[in-house]
Amino acid sequence: MKFTVIVPVYQVEDYLEKCVDSILAQTYTDFEVILVDDGSPDRCPQICDAYKEKDPRVRVIHKPNGGLVSARNAGIFAAQGDYITYVDGDDWVKPNLLEFVARRFEESPVPLDMVMFASENVFRDHTELMLNKVPEGYYNRKRLEEEIFPYLLSDRRKGYFIGSQVQFHTWNKPCRRELQREHYVRDEKIRMFTDVPLTCECLLDCQNVYISNEVLYCYNQCNVNSILAVGKKSYLTESFGHLVAYMQVRMRGISPAFDLQLNDYPVHLIIRNALWELQKDAGFSEAVKKIRQGLKQSGMLRYVSLKGLPRNPKILILLFKLHFDHAAMLLCAKKLKKSKQ
Repeated sequence: MKFTVIVPVYQVEDYLEKCVDSILAQTYTDFEVILVDDGSPDRCPQICDAYKEKDPRVRVIHKPNGGLVSARNAGIFAAQGDYITYVDGDDWVKPNLLEFVARRFEESPVPLDMVMFASENVFRDHTELMLNKVPEGYYNRKRLEEEIFPYLLSDRRKGYFIGSQVQFHTWNKPCRRELQREHYVRDEKIRMFTDVPLTCECLLDCQNVYISNEVLYCYNQCNVNSILAVGKKSYLTESFGHLVAYMQVRMRGISPAFDLQLNDYPVHLIIRNALWELQKDAGFSEAVKKIRQGLKQSGMLRYVSLKGLPRNPKILILLFKLHFDHAAMLLCAKKLKKSKQ
């Protein structure tokens, strides 16, 4: 069993050596590493080439900058391993990651399509566990359909659709190469939450999955240039509009329950962004202005149907659709105040 570890590389020269060294130190040795230099303007291209020269397991792809989706896709179609996993260029992994995953594949009573594991957020002065919120073990198709898929993208049981039972990250889900090639993200204009469409589409096609809360990945929270840090600006951008539109086209019709989630997802993004704007110090009027601009830029309301929405979100989205932004934000402010009591 051979793994391909894909590392998208862009402006991570301060972290890249630690990342690659952690991969090359794996206790399981049957793997290749594909470093995808996505037109990085720093020393990353030279660092990649240096690793290629000193370790035959390392391959390097140099390409013009196209974003994370583009970099992942280049790696997917160059991969020679049976299973593909990812490590972001500013993160690092535990030495037993591939060995743990390989054992799950080898010991499974049925062929596995994917293994999920847990991770830890690494801050400058502490770490925080990031676990999957479901029981560990093997999930066949029936169990996936009953316990995972109904709450994959959104969970109405938690109110305003917030939360999911599994992490969306691609880097904690080694998956069969054939699945990734079938469900790679076609729209490279998606620049934020790029893991979501690939994770959802691959998982929805899985027949057998193993889920574990073994902590095997270190998610670096100290890189101020990361997509995570940049993405905290707004959830209502043109890129998020591309994301929601793409997912609705690619995944609608898989199941009625998931169709509801596809409609819930933009509602979740709108509400989440509204609450976030209200928590800033700029004031209520500025929050209304920002939301109005974001809704126009992202086109997010085009992807929401009022049909099937619960009462409170339906009223909120209707107010936004009618351009009663002030009234809608007052409802959000009321929810925010209630949540703090």
